[in-house]
Amino acid sequence: MANQPKNSQKKKQEEQAVGPQRALLRSKDDRVLWGVAGGLAEHIGFNATLVRIAFVVTTLFGGAGLLAYLVLAVALPEDDGTGKPVPESVWARLGKVLVVCILVAIGLAVAAFLAVASAWTTATGHGTIVAGVVIALGVAVVAFAFAPDVRRRTTPLLLTVALVLGIPAGAIAAADIKIDGSIGQRTYTPTVAADLPADGYKLGTGQLIVDLRKLPWAKGQAITASAHLGIGQMIVSVPSDVCVVGEATGKAGELVVAGQLSRGIDPDVSLATPTTNAPQLHLDAGIQLGQMIVTDQAPHAVEDHGVDYDHHTQEAAAQRTVCGR
Repeated sequence: MANQPKNSQKKKQEEQAVGPQRALLRSKDDRVLWGVAGGLAEHIGFNATLVRIAFVVTTLFGGAGLLAYLVLAVALPEDDGTGKPVPESVWARLGKVLVVCILVAIGLAVAAFLAVASAWTTATGHGTIVAGVVIALGVAVVAFAFAPDVRRRTTPLLLTVALVLGIPAGAIAAADIKIDGSIGQRTYTPTVAADLPADGYKLGTGQLIVDLRKLPWAKGQAITASAHLGIGQMIVSVPSDVCVVGEATGKAGELVVAGQLSRGIDPDVSLATPTTNAPQLHLDAGIQLGQMIVTDQAPHAVEDHGVDYDHHTQEAAAQRTVCGR
């Protein structure tokens, strides 16, 4: 045995190192939430970061990773620092997990509110405010870098807030989404062409309804109308014997215009000039985010029953007949 080759001794040591390295416990030191990933990594002798990535990835597929993490957080006792479990009942651990889950839910709600506020502020033309806050958070991170104890506690929170504010603002700016600050529901029912505003109907966020069915439409007559909405739903109602001409555009959402459907990113519906003598609505309509419906149905019918795609298929055929397209 004394003359056993060195390679043999090395191989034996490697074989002994394979397998669990310590008892399966939640880590006391290597933790982000409850030390589950750190404990698993220490148990199997693996990289803790890769274990955390595995939990995140499996969470994206049906939430299995999150469920497994919560179960292990309750089932596994914590390491007392010496490789032995801290004496604590399962019920006590369950109570702690529930408290943390509630705090996480509150944190996610706050994050969602900040993200929406950031997007809204940027879309309404005040993006410099968001940029200023993000820059201030970055300066704070740099300043706290010289105080290790403070940095450890505050840097993750500051970076998280900066990302929650910065990402929505950047997305809104990149998409060139601009809306005014008006909010609510607006309903317009003009009875003569002179009632139509020269600069069009506009609303920042909410529901914009323009009912043009009471206008005095005549054969060969063309009436121009403009309507633009930031975020929400727009409904434009016209008589069934009126040919809709023009273009409707959006940044993202759904357009259902005279039976034509376009949805997704940068939806667009273009309607050519008719070949008949039917009255015409020259429409210039745009929406940033949401749904636009131009239909021969009454606005209340759309509100009560939603978009009837079977009807719009019939409406598209009717428009081809009226317009001679």
